[in-house]
Amino acid sequence: MENKIYKQLKNIYKLHKKYHFSKKSENYWYKLKNLLKKKQYNNKKIFFEYINNNIIVNNQKLSINIDELQNFLFKIDAVILFFINGKIDKNISNINNAYYLINIRKHNNINFKKYFFKHNIYSYLSESLTKEIVSINCKKSFNTKPLYLVYFNKDNKNKKNFMSNYRNYIHIDSINPIILIEHHININQLYLNNIFNTLILNNNTKLEYYNFITNENNNKNYCTINNEYYLYNNVSFKKYDLLMSSKYIEQNNRFHFIGQKSKLKYKSLSFAKNNNLINLNNYVEHDGKNCCSIQKHKAIALDNSIINLISLLKINKFAIKTDGQINYSSLLLSKLSTINIQPGLDILNNNVKCTHSVFTGKIDYNQIFFFRMRGVNFQKAYNILYMSFILDSLKEINNDNLRNFFLKKISCYLSVENFFHEF
Repeated sequence: MENKIYKQLKNIYKLHKKYHFSKKSENYWYKLKNLLKKKQYNNKKIFFEYINNNIIVNNQKLSINIDELQNFLFKIDAVILFFINGKIDKNISNINNAYYLINIRKHNNINFKKYFFKHNIYSYLSESLTKEIVSINCKKSFNTKPLYLVYFNKDNKNKKNFMSNYRNYIHIDSINPIILIEHHININQLYLNNIFNTLILNNNTKLEYYNFITNENNNKNYCTINNEYYLYNNVSFKKYDLLMSSKYIEQNNRFHFIGQKSKLKYKSLSFAKNNNLINLNNYVEHDGKNCCSIQKHKAIALDNSIINLISLLKINKFAIKTDGQINYSSLLLSKLSTINIQPGLDILNNNVKCTHSVFTGKIDYNQIFFFRMRGVNFQKAYNILYMSFILDSLKEINNDNLRNFFLKKISCYLSVENFFHEF
């Protein structure tokens, strides 16, 4: 891997630095180079083991017609930013709006001093090879529209793996509820979308954050997301993830409770089939008093796919009266599928309330027999059981368009007949 991947990335960086050089990106490039040369990295099942020699940066500046994307988007009145082939498409994005101040920098020179994220090979790629650094600040206005971030790649016709890197800073400072939607549209092309987000949630912020990685009848591409969140005083943060297998998905989340009386409610649904791989890693650290973090993760694996779910909750000695919960539930729908779950607690004071639980199983055929005795055929009974397992995670989504979008994608992915009205 050192000979193949490193040489390709070195050539990419040489071209990149001609137009986007900064001391910060150069520093991260050296860290990436040193990491690639470490022997232990060669043994990990990461993106670079799948692609062999086919990796280039998609630096083509291609225009796109908004009509090409309408079929993939859900209907919502929002401020939309389209990230196409590694850059924001300024022609179709709502850059100038009354709700968010959006700055686009050509050079990576934002010095954010509260770095909490534990860097990995993908975050180094974002920091060193991103073409545009995007900072988004929420303006203090009433009835703020949702912010809708769309990631899409176009015109990959030579069967190589295109790599698009992004680095975003999002600062929310508003007492009005904000909705943030991140949508990765996977079409029948070969590419890696690599995103690194920093979100700062200031005092009294209320944020609902939806992250969709949706599968459009293919499983060829790769998506890696690194997120770091900073929660100050009296923050209400709800996060919902829908991860549908591409060839490879990795999401690393790190939540840092800096202030007091803040609450995180995080729910995720992960689906994998064929021979695909999903890694979901969550790290939550409490430094503030009287805070609450609730995580509920569900996963369904089919065929010979693999889902890895890892979580660590750390409560420091000054974070008294913390309420921390981690819950994992998973279904194996094939004898060859694998789900690995690893919750962890690191508690450094006694005045806390913490729980964690894990459930892994399969469809209970006694329950299917119960349905069949009442005139429900086998396929419909099977569908009802695993849809009832899923729907519990969706009931708290207040936006009907978002909830219906979830249900539509899940039904297509699992080939479930249309009986949602029965619930």
